[in-house]
Amino acid sequence: MFVLLVLALLVGLVIARLRGGTLDALGRVRVRLGWLAAVIVLALVVAVVAPRLQTVGWLVAAVLAAILSAANRRIPGLFLLFIGLALNTAAIGANHGRMPVSTAAISSAGIDRADVARSDHYVLADHDTRLRYLGDVIAFPFWGAPAALSAGDVLIASGIGLFAGLAPVRASRTLRARREARDRRRGRRQAQAAGDADVGPDAGSAAGRAGRWPVAALPAGPAAGVTPTPRRGTMAADVSDERHSGDDSERRSRHGEEEA
Repeated sequence: MFVLLVLALLVGLVIARLRGGTLDALGRVRVRLGWLAAVIVLALVVAVVAPRLQTVGWLVAAVLAAILSAANRRIPGLFLLFIGLALNTAAIGANHGRMPVSTAAISSAGIDRADVARSDHYVLADHDTRLRYLGDVIAFPFWGAPAALSAGDVLIASGIGLFAGLAPVRASRTLRARREARDRRRGRRQAQAAGDADVGPDAGSAAGRAGRWPVAALPAGPAAGVTPTPRRGTMAADVSDERHSGDDSERRSRHGEEEA
């Protein structure tokens, strides 16, 4: 089973890398109650090392996997991990702390039947075996490490492979989207700052001051290019003056002629 788990992890990471995922993004995946994963591994190790605690170890691992899966429903693969642990726990608990093994499966995988019979963790399946279809009934003739797998083992490996294949991709896309959004906000702020610098504070204040001046306060007269309008009576006075000056000149000319 260990070989299957390693293969599932490697295949998942390769697929994730081809789809744009990175290990750095995988490390940024937030897992709630992540310390439960370490406790699950510890419980499985205890189940392997201490045959008398095998059922207890698998049961503890299954319960903790259920809690971890419920706390991280959006993370792919954890639910399959929990189902696989639960199926293996059921098979082991129903057969007095031992996993039932199919004789046909070990024969196809190339495993010696005597080695299974002497093991403290496995029992050869027969007609009296409970939940025998949940036992190790799938042959896995891997070179150098043949094994017989159960349905729970396949689900556990599938959960690990699914996590390794999808989690880095989703995390990379999330980080990329956040980076692009941050760059867009920074670009808008820079454009706004550049626009404020082009307008300038003096231009805006001067325009505002010019718009606030009242019309009556504007200077009048020739200096402002405005021709003053003559008051009533001015034109009449000028005309009368011209008439008086004209009469005086005519009188002088007549007086001169008389003197001559």
